[in-house]
Amino acid sequence: MNWTRQDLGMKNTRIYVDLLVFTCIFSLFFKQYLLLSVLSFLLIIALLQVYYYKKVGKKLELINEKKRVRLIKDSTSHIVLTFQNKGLPIWNATLLISFQSAIAPNGISNTTNAGFHEVKVPFSIGYKKSVKVKIPIKGIRRGLARIKQIEVQIPHPLTEGSVWLDFKPFILMDAIVFPQMYTIDEEFTPSKLKQGHLELTSSLYDDPFFPIGTREYEPGDQFHHIHWKASAKMQQLQTKVFTKVANVSVLFLVNVVEKYRVVEDFEEKIEWLASHIDACYKEDIPFSFAINIRAYGKIPFVYLPIGSGDTHRIQALELLSLLSISDFFVPFERIITYIETHEELPVAVYVMTHELEQFLPLLTHWERRTNVLYRTDVSKGGNYDTSLYPPD
Repeated sequence: MNWTRQDLGMKNTRIYVDLLVFTCIFSLFFKQYLLLSVLSFLLIIALLQVYYYKKVGKKLELINEKKRVRLIKDSTSHIVLTFQNKGLPIWNATLLISFQSAIAPNGISNTTNAGFHEVKVPFSIGYKKSVKVKIPIKGIRRGLARIKQIEVQIPHPLTEGSVWLDFKPFILMDAIVFPQMYTIDEEFTPSKLKQGHLELTSSLYDDPFFPIGTREYEPGDQFHHIHWKASAKMQQLQTKVFTKVANVSVLFLVNVVEKYRVVEDFEEKIEWLASHIDACYKEDIPFSFAINIRAYGKIPFVYLPIGSGDTHRIQALELLSLLSISDFFVPFERIITYIETHEELPVAVYVMTHELEQFLPLLTHWERRTNVLYRTDVSKGGNYDTSLYPPD
């Protein structure tokens, strides 16, 4: 059984039943048949109530499916809980939901207890029925909000008392608030010397999967690029013309430690990175990032390999949403050394750190291999210190 059951007030109901049974016996003994009829009717009602009290809620099910509600700060959405009931109907009950404070109830009354928001909503469900309960929520701050507790309070239909059902399995549904993002007014410089997928007229590379037309054959054209159908139609050899493509990819390195302590603008740095990730996503630019926060696995720090698309963007933003100033940190130079020895440098590397002079000896030789841009603050629209760019 998924619910822990607690009966409140059952003792009083049993006393009431025992009193009716004793009174009925007393009435029968003294042949008070009218009183016996009334008491018998009340006893039947009381016994039905005891039966209902013992059986109600035993076949109530919460559809505990893994689902994540995604928001950004100040945006709104809903937590949707689905219940199925194969047992006795439930009337005039109260549903209590408790969740972490990264989100808050939107437009409904609630209480706050030990950092958790508690919401109470009316709840009723019939026999063999399914009910969806929607809780409006609003994003308050970056982070993950798990549902701590779901309880159903079923009141006694006739007397005082109630049945409390407490859902015990781990609740798979949660909500996550992404970092605040703002518009990035800058362009990511492509490389004409590396093959990629970004359309660029001046690139040296063709995309063989996207022909855009034909032209007359010229000496030196490759044989497998000849368009035979167009050549037969034009009565002379025609060569396929392909889309010109270039490589553009970005690596973000972010240092959140200054003089052995967490930087004061930790949240601003997370928002800066999230904004650049969103800009890369909108332009379909592959990106990766590394932050000197301790992680457990093959790579000892927070690192997202290069990728693109909607799934990669959501993965990146969810990862940023879970970071905290209470996490353990690793030296920033360890990130630089790891990238140097294990990863291929992309077209551009953005380095965000306060103590730039300390790490320049490790980063200077990167400037001969890729575009390195340094940033020491997160002010919107701020300029970059641009290193030596490799020739196009």
